Amino acid sequence: MCYHILRNKEVYSMVNFVIVEDNKFHMIRTKEIVLEFMMKNNFAFKIREVPIVDDKFYEMIKYGNAKQFIYILDFELGNTNAIDVARRIRKYDWKSPIIVFTVNGGMAYDTFKKRLQILDFVNKQYDAEKNLHELFEICFRMLKISKEFRVNTNKGTYCIDYADIKYFCKDATGRKSVIITDVAEYKIPLTLSQIKDLVDDTFVYTHKSYLVNRKRIHLLDWQTLDVNFDNGTSARLLSKTHKKELGELGLPFKQPPKVKFKKTNLKDKVGF
Repeated sequence: MCYHILRNKEVYSMVNFVIVEDNKFHMIRTKEIVLEFMMKNNFAFKIREVPIVDDKFYEMIKYGNAKQFIYILDFELGNTNAIDVARRIRKYDWKSPIIVFTVNGGMAYDTFKKRLQILDFVNKQYDAEKNLHELFEICFRMLKISKEFRVNTNKGTYCIDYADIKYFCKDATGRKSVIITDVAEYKIPLTLSQIKDLVDDTFVYTHKSYLVNRKRIHLLDWQTLDVNFDNGTSARLLSKTHKKELGELGLPFKQPPKVKFKKTNLKDKVGF
């Protein structure tokens, strides 16, 4: 469990994105994609820009194995290419994910994907942002980095794994919120709308007063308006005003039984 309070020292991992790109425009665009993804993830991170592949770059890899690297390599790199760079990286680092960013498809390089454990080839011209964000999620799982919700309070900084949070709810005043986890509750000085801006789409509104972790939902019971969680607990957190949007997410649900109306003979009813 990760219910630690940060006070004088940081206890979370630094994620290092290494962008190897010799085109200024593509470097800026790739940084923007990384920043957009990481703004929804409360992790310390650094973006290292590598416009030229030289000995300093390989020294960083050779002596930086304890760090969490995610490599994003442009395919064409002056007098070298991503395959040669990946081959050199794998001499020192077999753990970190490698993504190749190219204007060409990567179908012709399937052999290198297996041999050099390249995660994927991403086309810069088609859905680059969406595809990179999906691959970053995979990278986090590969590196065993779990998403965390971090918030500063007068007691310190709460740092709680997404996986441990069931839901957020408004407090009685509506100006603060409560984090509901499997084992404890934490009051924080944020409104639900402020929390929504800090988290990603893991958390969804099931009611105007509740933000629920969709990955913890076992069943939405529209008969009782309960959310049943993966640990066997349940709470009445549903509002029918959110039924349509929750249905579009493909979450498992239980419909209320249909009311059966008994047919009445009109002649019997009026006494004919």
